[in-house]
Amino acid sequence: MTGTSDRTTALADAALVVLFSALVFAVAHRHGLASPFVINDDARQQIYWMQRFQDAALYPANLLNDFAAAYVPVGVKALYAAASPMANALFLSKMFTGILYCATSLAFFGIGRTLGDRTLGYFCTASVWLLPFFLKNISGGLSRSFAAPLLALFLLAWLRRSSLGMALVLIVQAATIPYMCVLSTGSCLLAYAASRLRPAISPPFPARLPDFLIIAVCAGAVYALNHGLEASGFGPLASVAEMTGNPVFSSAGRLDLYPLPNPFFDLIYTPFEGIGLFLDIGLVPGILSLAAIAAVVFVGARRADFAPLDRCRQPATSLLLASLVLYLTARLLALRLFVPDRYVSYSLNMLYALALAFFFHAALAPVLSRRGAAAGLLVLAVGLGALRLTDAGLYDYGDQAALYAAVRQTPTDAVFAGHPELMDNVLTFGRRNVQASFELAHPWMTGYWRQYEPRLGDLFAAYYATDAQTVRDFAKKYGVDYLVVNEADFSREFLAGRPFFAPFDRTIQALARQADASGRGFILRDRAAFPGIQIDANVRLVPCRPAPAAGF
Repeated sequence: MTGTSDRTTALADAALVVLFSALVFAVAHRHGLASPFVINDDARQQIYWMQRFQDAALYPANLLNDFAAAYVPVGVKALYAAASPMANALFLSKMFTGILYCATSLAFFGIGRTLGDRTLGYFCTASVWLLPFFLKNISGGLSRSFAAPLLALFLLAWLRRSSLGMALVLIVQAATIPYMCVLSTGSCLLAYAASRLRPAISPPFPARLPDFLIIAVCAGAVYALNHGLEASGFGPLASVAEMTGNPVFSSAGRLDLYPLPNPFFDLIYTPFEGIGLFLDIGLVPGILSLAAIAAVVFVGARRADFAPLDRCRQPATSLLLASLVLYLTARLLALRLFVPDRYVSYSLNMLYALALAFFFHAALAPVLSRRGAAAGLLVLAVGLGALRLTDAGLYDYGDQAALYAAVRQTPTDAVFAGHPELMDNVLTFGRRNVQASFELAHPWMTGYWRQYEPRLGDLFAAYYATDAQTVRDFAKKYGVDYLVVNEADFSREFLAGRPFFAPFDRTIQALARQADASGRGFILRDRAAFPGIQIDANVRLVPCRPAPAAGF
């Protein structure tokens, strides 16, 4: 009877965790669930093309689509393909976000329940609700969305000494988030090696020959993804020599990748910036919130019973050590092992969150003994979490909805060109191919960048040209059917600021100076030379062929 009662309680707790986590997600991401244009920004480079799962005519093969498909791990593609009969890929990305977020909360509850009691499990779950890191990185249903839930499940399986659970998680990681598979595998292999060097408890995985075969299969899957990118002409990742002095990798470039940041920012500053209220309210509230958290942690540390943590010493230590080793190796090899902070951000944020839950649970023990206090704190955590996580990882791209509607009236094989930052939305919401976009400008993939970089140079030369022939030659070269001309892109304020990432910002500004010096101005602003279809006060579509498609 006791065993039955425990199972019933466990199921009830699991259901409650999923229910409350789904509520936090639904409220926090209510704008995304209500509007097709409120979405994670990176979905516009990894998920957009999966809309062809519902309509095979969409996104005919080109450089951008081929790279986007090759860049996404096979497990993520298979998941979207399997679910495509139920909904469009963009909506699925929001549903998968909710599912993965609930899975993360459930894994954290399991970790807390394994190390302590039900109450500690709920405190661990509350850390997922209250800290933005998890939902922000899960948002979009991308490859990286699998990192936090799978790492938490891997730790949970380890704590429960489930070799099968650890093996299954590694396999899913290899199929969905390869660099996290490298981290998890490294951590359990370190523990295994340590147990062989001196008497210690061996990790549950690897323990037998089949376990090492599973590791070999996972390593092969990770290698296959990287090799596939290189075989397709998109790789390899950029080296230190290729990034040194290259403005495209600087703070003014596509992403601030090189020089690499001080490790203090990756290990301490960035995680605690998210724990405190710095990004929510400001500097002073952030400092005060961290001070208040530190005070509670101090009280909790004095009251806590650390004995239950003995069982997590091996997995936590191994995970931290593997994270640091891979982080340092990735820094030495720059991008050859992908972005270094990815190897520490998930493990550190997870362990920080679990530590906070442990200390808060100990500090508030006297309060929890009062009737209704636990339920009250649970409801408070749900409410504060839903409030703090509102729109975490989401952006609203609905201001150009009229443009997307007009674009969708064109043939499915039409190609559009315009400023790359607007083309991301034309590609995603207009469902038409574009000549170049911002999100798919990946200079760290060297083979791909050699093919892509000239596209940007040619685009800006045509977009900011002073003569019509340059525009026509550009459209003919890339098979562009329509140009999207946005008057805001030609304003002095826009051009004097940062019209695009380096070094193309200098190129654009040089073209603007030439246009001023010539006295002719930008030819695309000449409506007599390039008459178009007015979408709103600033945006118009300029056909690059004699007449728009029938029915446009």
